[in-house]
Amino acid sequence: MEEQIRLMDQNLKCLSAAEEKYSQKEDKYEEEIKIHTDKLKEPETCAEFTERSVTKLENTIDDLEDKLKFPKEEHFCTQRMLDPAGPELEVNLPHPCPAATPPPDLDSARGQHP
Repeated sequence: MEEQIRLMDQNLKCLSAAEEKYSQKEDKYEEEIKIHTDKLKEPETCAEFTERSVTKLENTIDDLEDKLKFPKEEHFCTQRMLDPAGPELEVNLPHPCPAATPPPDLDSARGQHP
């Protein structure tokens, strides 16, 4: 009987030591989980910010496309109205960019000034 008590006492000591060992491991793992959770928060925050930025940019693009739509339609209508009279208007209208006009012919210029 005394032998059984001694064995039980030994087993109890072993179990107590194992409990302490595993309790320390558990604390270590809980700390690692906390560290990894904290590390994960930064990319999640960054992803959320990026998603909001993309949404804002998409809205800005939509607004700009809406603003551009009317001038494009207006330009198209004006162009359609001018197309039938295009060649006549080109002859009568001054060149839009004077620097781009070709220089006068020297022979004709000499003929005008004796």
